[in-house]
Amino acid sequence: MKKITCYPLVVFLCFFVLFSIPVWAQLTIGQYEDEAPFRTWNTFGIPTASAVGMGETQFALVADSSATGINPARLTSLPKFSCSLNGSYTAASLDKYAIVNTGVLASEGNSAMGIYALDFAGATYAYKGWAVGISIGLLENYDRPSQKSDYVLGGEVLYLFEFKQTGLLRNYNLSLAREFGDWISFGIGMNYVVGSMEKTVVENMYYSGVTISDRKKHEFKGFYVNGGLAADVDEKLTIAAVFRTPYSKEAESESNLRYDSPQGNTDIRIDATAKNKYKQPLVLGIGVDYRFSPQLRVASDVSYFHWSSYSVTYFDEEIKREFKSIIKVSGGFEYMGSFRLFQQNIRMPIRVGLSYDPQPVKEPTTHYMYYTLGFGLYWQRLQLDAGAMFGNEKGSGRDLYGRKIAITLSYFL
Repeated sequence: MKKITCYPLVVFLCFFVLFSIPVWAQLTIGQYEDEAPFRTWNTFGIPTASAVGMGETQFALVADSSATGINPARLTSLPKFSCSLNGSYTAASLDKYAIVNTGVLASEGNSAMGIYALDFAGATYAYKGWAVGISIGLLENYDRPSQKSDYVLGGEVLYLFEFKQTGLLRNYNLSLAREFGDWISFGIGMNYVVGSMEKTVVENMYYSGVTISDRKKHEFKGFYVNGGLAADVDEKLTIAAVFRTPYSKEAESESNLRYDSPQGNTDIRIDATAKNKYKQPLVLGIGVDYRFSPQLRVASDVSYFHWSSYSVTYFDEEIKREFKSIIKVSGGFEYMGSFRLFQQNIRMPIRVGLSYDPQPVKEPTTHYMYYTLGFGLYWQRLQLDAGAMFGNEKGSGRDLYGRKIAITLSYFL
C-alpha cells in the first residue's frame, strides 16, 4: 500500500461544499474514473485463455463457448455440445482514480492491485445448422486499491482517513446462430447486465471527536444486443464481422454524507437518491483467421469503440468526459503441436500475440501495448488452455502496467 498525504481541512471543505453538488466535474479527472473497468476501458465480451494467448483475438477464431458474447455466428463451428469455464487473474497499476491524485489525496508513486475471478461459464448446443448458447460472465470490475492514512502520537491514533471502492458488472447472454449453406453463418445475442459499485470515504479526527463520511452506492442494470457474421471463404480463410449496440447502463444510486461531532452535539446528514446513466459506446469489429497448414494459423482483429458518444449523468448532472473514439488492433499466431503420453495422442497448441489498446481519454493520449503467449493441452473431448498478456502504458509518463492470466477448461461432445 502506498503512503498517502491527506489534508483534513481540504477534505472537510470538499465534503461539505463540493460534495453538496457533483464534485467530479471540478476535480482533475484521471484515466480511472469511478465507472471505468479495471485495467482497460476497451472491453468486449469475456476473452478466454485461447484468445488471451493470441492478443485477445476472438472475432473469426473462437475456440469455445465464449463466442456467445463476442461473435455468436461462430457457435455453428463448434461441436454438437460444448461447455467452458474460465478463471483469471488481472492486475494493474493506477495513478489517478477516485479521490487519489485528483485533488484530495496525494500518493507517493502508483497504486496497484490484483483480482482473482471465476469470470466466465457457458454452454452451447448445435443441431442441423442451428446453434444456441447461454453464458454468464464478469464483464467489468470496479475495484480500486484501498487507501489508509493515519497520524499517531504517543502510541495513540489521533487521525485516520480511509478510502475503499468495490464493484462489478455481470453479463447474462442468450445467443442464437444459423448456418446458411456451407460457408456463411449469422448469430445474435441478447445481453442483460447487472451489477453494483460502492465507494466509502471516512475521516476520523479522534482528537476532536469528529467523523466525516461519504458513502455512495450504485445498482447497475442494462441491456444490449451483440451479433456477427462469419464466412469460410475457402478451406484456409475465414473472415468475420461483429457488433455491439450502444446502450445505457443505468444505476439506482444513493448518496449518504454525514458530519458527526458528539462533543459538539452535532449530527448533520445529507441523503440523496438518483438514477444515474452511463451511455456505453457502439462497438464494431472485423476479424480474419488464415490457416497456412493444419498446424499453423494466424488471426487478427480490428475493433472500433465509439467513445466520443460516451456521456455520464451523475446525480442529475451531466458530467463532461473528454473522450475520443479509438481503434484497437490485435493479432497472433498458433502452432498446433502434438505428442504421445500413456499411449494417448495429446495435441498442444502454442500461441503468441500482440495487442495495441489505445485508451479513450483525450488528455493525455495513452495506449497499452500487450505481448501475449499461451498454450493448451487437448485430450479427446477435454481442452485445457492457458494464456497470459503483459503490457505497459505509454503516453502519460506514469509507468502504468496491465497484466492478465487466464485458464479455461472446456468439454466437447
